[in-house]
Amino acid sequence: MTGGFIVGMIVINTAFWLVCCLGTAHAVRFLPKSWYEGNDWFFAERSFEKKVYKKIRLDRWKDRLPEGGGLWKFQKRNLNEELNVAYADKFILETKYGEVGHLAMAILGFACIAVNPGDYVGMALLCAIVNLIVQIPFCLIQRYNRPRLVRLRARLEYKSRQ
Repeated sequence: MTGGFIVGMIVINTAFWLVCCLGTAHAVRFLPKSWYEGNDWFFAERSFEKKVYKKIRLDRWKDRLPEGGGLWKFQKRNLNEELNVAYADKFILETKYGEVGHLAMAILGFACIAVNPGDYVGMALLCAIVNLIVQIPFCLIQRYNRPRLVRLRARLEYKSRQ
């Protein structure tokens, strides 16, 4: 194994993971909005989810993970400043982008096996599994936040009608 080979593999794998993660996060925004609006069954909260969130204490650590909304000109910290139906709609859509993006990253990460030599399948598989595990909390956070945002949106819409 030469230094050139190692550097080449570092470059190839770094490029792969950048494209896989950032490219996927960007690509999900090109799906028609109707897909996100028309698949309520996919985005709906399941009956067991609240128990899972409580068990893993998601509310205690969810805000400590990095958040990439700023890359796409959306900041969740503006919630208190821009509290209206349109902002709630945008936030709900962003949670759907986030969930689909992280789920896609988790699946597409296994393609790293194809960009590595056969002798390194074990290492590539390990990277893909670690990536899968890393993506799960981000999907859970989107699913945790969305029902709360939907309820907030309903309250905002109700207030705007009065």
